[in-house]
Amino acid sequence: MCGIFGIVTNQNIKIGKIALESIKRLEYRGYDSCGIVSQHNNSLFVKKDAGKIDEINEYLKLDEFPNGSKLALAHTRWATHGPPTKINSHPHLDCTDKIAVIHNGILENFLELKEELLSKGHIFKSETDTEIIPHLIEEYLKQNKNLKEAIVSAIKRCEGAYGLAICHADYPNTIIACRKESPLIIGIDKGKTSYCASDIPAFLPYTKYCYILEDDELAILNAGSVEFFDIDNSDLPKQKKVQEINWNIDAAEKGGYQHFMLKEIYEEPSALRRTMKISPDSIKDFAIPLLTADHIYITAAGTSFHASLAGKFIITKFLGKYIEAIECSEFKTQLNNSLEENSIIIALSQSGETIDLIEPIRWAKKYKPSIKILSITNIVGSSITRYSDKVLVTQAGPEIGVAATKTFVTQILTLALVALEIAKLKNKDSQEEIQKYYEALQSVPDIIENFLEKNADLIKYIVSDLEKNLNFFFLARGASIATAKEGGLKLKEVACRFIEGYSAAHAKHGPISLVRDGYPIIFIAPPDETYERLLGNVMEFKARGGKIISLVIESDEKITNLSDITIRIPQPRDKYHNLFSSITFIPALQLLAYFAALEHNLDPDKPLNLAKTVTVH
Repeated sequence: MCGIFGIVTNQNIKIGKIALESIKRLEYRGYDSCGIVSQHNNSLFVKKDAGKIDEINEYLKLDEFPNGSKLALAHTRWATHGPPTKINSHPHLDCTDKIAVIHNGILENFLELKEELLSKGHIFKSETDTEIIPHLIEEYLKQNKNLKEAIVSAIKRCEGAYGLAICHADYPNTIIACRKESPLIIGIDKGKTSYCASDIPAFLPYTKYCYILEDDELAILNAGSVEFFDIDNSDLPKQKKVQEINWNIDAAEKGGYQHFMLKEIYEEPSALRRTMKISPDSIKDFAIPLLTADHIYITAAGTSFHASLAGKFIITKFLGKYIEAIECSEFKTQLNNSLEENSIIIALSQSGETIDLIEPIRWAKKYKPSIKILSITNIVGSSITRYSDKVLVTQAGPEIGVAATKTFVTQILTLALVALEIAKLKNKDSQEEIQKYYEALQSVPDIIENFLEKNADLIKYIVSDLEKNLNFFFLARGASIATAKEGGLKLKEVACRFIEGYSAAHAKHGPISLVRDGYPIIFIAPPDETYERLLGNVMEFKARGGKIISLVIESDEKITNLSDITIRIPQPRDKYHNLFSSITFIPALQLLAYFAALEHNLDPDKPLNLAKTVTVH
């Protein structure tokens, strides 16, 4: 979950400045320590420490390296092995201080390798798994291997996940990058400069052309050129197709907003409109296998899992089959002996690199090769796409804030498009009826836009009024339970409050015992088939002194009359719009979480202990 960046150039540019700016664009991947190494005159110059990048830069001057440096590696860390300290910060060097390595991932067998290397006289300075790698390379260089051969031999010994960028003081114009289960992108400005990074925004100001490095591939970067190899056949170069990035750096910058999270909430309408334009043929290809599958599972983690709960509800309405939702980390455990032929797995991931999701779908493909994997992700060429039979790519654009926002709404919208395609294919509903659902879905971006234009001050007031409360309930019924869980997760993530997103019906079986005078309960209450029963739950909690905050549509009366505060969504009262209320209601709760973080002097873009993409167990 770390961010890595590398640059090698033949241009007279300030590579320290570029490296610093680039890892700042990756800071959402980890921000407990950072470091930069530059290469010059057969020596390596390292600056690193624990803390946030801007704080470290104030005293280390991370962007200042010897004049004439043409190569640099930079890293921003989310700690796994060893606490966030200076010695555990990347880059890590070998005994000779000639080899520098930055790493994203986890090496599972590092203890055995470390014991072996210690027995050979190697001296380690950190508690990390990463430091094994430069020492292994050093050991293989002693066997008269060249740098590429030594790196290949070293990484073949490593078990686990890695995205690596490596340089050597005596190879002044070369970076070697390789990956397994951790993302790595190669940027190219032909004839001038080459880049490597965990994510595209790191080098997007400098080039729009890139290669997606795949598992078990290695790239040799020189100034403005790159060669690719398979690690298992590293003697023969291979050809890869360059890709052009179709968005610009403005999409990955704050654009006048105080935080990425706020910007990305306000970008949701445009992200939804783009996602509505996913190719109809792609939607149809995704939907058709679901019609004949005997078993359908939907799996994801975090926000994407909550999106899957909402999307599952919408698809089931038209498909008429049970879809089992399983958190991806528990998927293999639950289905180890019961996964059957003619099953389909729908997998959701913003990054397409989440290790908890990749492992079960990889296992399922191996265990039952006939199983189909249908995936939804925001990143073309990500790992999940390589294990999938069909892929739909949402059009959320870059999402830099750690707390996912655009992810949730675009993933549900994509699943809703699949659901409506199923309705057409099954031909059980009239075309006029299906068209009404389409029109309701197409109106979703306008509903969100109208809400955001008018209600920010109301959300700020609610946050200020509730500031003293450390605990909340988010309660709902039916499809809105997914909204309650996701709204609660946002408040947990960025405002560090303990939140329970829960079924309003089940809340009577225990949680209601916590309610005292003034205890805040947020009800998500679209006027769907669960409304009257939810009304009863509101009355139960109000009778026990609960402070009732309700999300309702503008024309609501019954729950409004029982509520202390209402947040009104400008949505029509009909079954067509109700089906998609998990999309239209969530921005209010995202804003609530955002302003709550500010109320408590927390940075919503960098929640404590969290990183954007979980690429380690």
